[in-house]
Amino acid sequence: MRYWPRQTHRELREQLGVFALGHGDAEERATVRSHLNKCAACRAELDELAKVVALLAAVSPANLGQV
Repeated sequence: MRYWPRQTHRELREQLGVFALGHGDAEERATVRSHLNKCAACRAELDELAKVVALLAAVSPANLGQV
């Protein structure tokens, strides 16, 4: 995924999951971080995604067959 200088709000919002999981190269993460500094709605969504990331981190791959 490559970030272009004038991405739309929607395009940046769609990258929040990638950002929350700690993925993306330095340039991509800096672009999202810059957007987050200006966008309260995306910060709120990232806060919600962080909760999901924490839940995923707590899942044991050995127990996935029980789901």
